[in-house]
Amino acid sequence: MLLFSSAAFAQDTRLDAINKKAYALSLDSTAADKELSFLSKELQGKTVVAIGEASHGTHEFYALKTRMIDYLVRNCGFKAILFEFQKNMIDPLNTYLQSGKGDLKALMQGMALYNTKEIYSLFERMRKYNIGKDASERITLAGVDREEYWGDPIGRDKQMAANLINYNDSTKRKAILWTHNVHALKDTTIDAEPMGYHLKQHFGDKFYVMVFDTYQGTVNVLNNGAFEAHDFKSGDDGLTGLLARAGHKVFYLPVHGAANPLGTEVRKIMNIYSNWQEPKPLPVRPGVDFDAIIFVKDTSASVKLE
Repeated sequence: MLLFSSAAFAQDTRLDAINKKAYALSLDSTAADKELSFLSKELQGKTVVAIGEASHGTHEFYALKTRMIDYLVRNCGFKAILFEFQKNMIDPLNTYLQSGKGDLKALMQGMALYNTKEIYSLFERMRKYNIGKDASERITLAGVDREEYWGDPIGRDKQMAANLINYNDSTKRKAILWTHNVHALKDTTIDAEPMGYHLKQHFGDKFYVMVFDTYQGTVNVLNNGAFEAHDFKSGDDGLTGLLARAGHKVFYLPVHGAANPLGTEVRKIMNIYSNWQEPKPLPVRPGVDFDAIIFVKDTSASVKLE
């Protein structure tokens, strides 16, 4: 009973700290900039910001990422967005962003789980931003992945990191990396060296990682190339279970530095791969593997672009 009471007290103490330090977010795409204004201070001095996601098929992740990218472009000087996707697929999309040439829906047809209304909306917003601006002020788009990397999962992350570093060296642009949580992590808690690990070695404190997590909902995955929706729900243990008991259903929680309310021991967050299998929770150390976590308790599947 004493051990149980001690554990319960520790959980309550952490929930209190989470509720005090979290920034509540809405899922309203028209929410005012002031809701994200904390990002200006949070990301001051950063050169590369990785925004991970627990799955590649979640509407709320995509919608919030779009709002955040829009804010970072307009208020924090970020002008490059790099996707965990093949260069040969992304290059024509970048041409569209720069010039308007091409049919955006046709260009997106080969983008697998990124072929969604949400990503279409992101690209259209970026194109609209670029109109009338000098080349130095436009948003650029690039892909860090290559098909030839796929046979070597360990080497793939190192190669993708090298491609981002080379892009930064050549363009000198502050960059946002759109990727899965598995690739974003800054350390080796998952017993591998993710892309984020290699970026941390190069950029040091100028590299910042935020990950997305969710407790339950519906997600799109691929089945022989076709979208397929599946329901899922987290267990109540692990970090995801703790965050689900917080006072807000959608929030941003910084976990870097001495103010980390979660501790740095290994905990688990939601992890869903692109082909359906039961979620395999991802072991992470808050404040070590990432700098912030964005939690959306209830999520829905992304919307395929027809």
